[in-house]
Amino acid sequence: MQHKHKKTRKEKIIADYRHQVYILKNRDIPLNTPTPTIAVSENSYFNTHILKDVFKTGILSSSIIAAQIILFFLLKKHIITLPMLKY
Repeated sequence: MQHKHKKTRKEKIIADYRHQVYILKNRDIPLNTPTPTIAVSENSYFNTHILKDVFKTGILSSSIIAAQIILFFLLKKHIITLPMLKY
């Protein structure tokens, strides 16, 4: 049984650009009008950076919450004592 090749994000973007160029070439464009240009979008680049930032923020937030929970239980069991704090 052969597995189907799954397209990468870059291959999908390239295929989309090819499709857009094909559509533009097959349109009836009068000769005196300028040809439209295809704007290269940086969405995939932008999305990957947002995902990385969200992942890092989630890890940092989870670490802080875990540290607070651990500190709470250490204080509650009187393993650590702080002079101004009573539990």
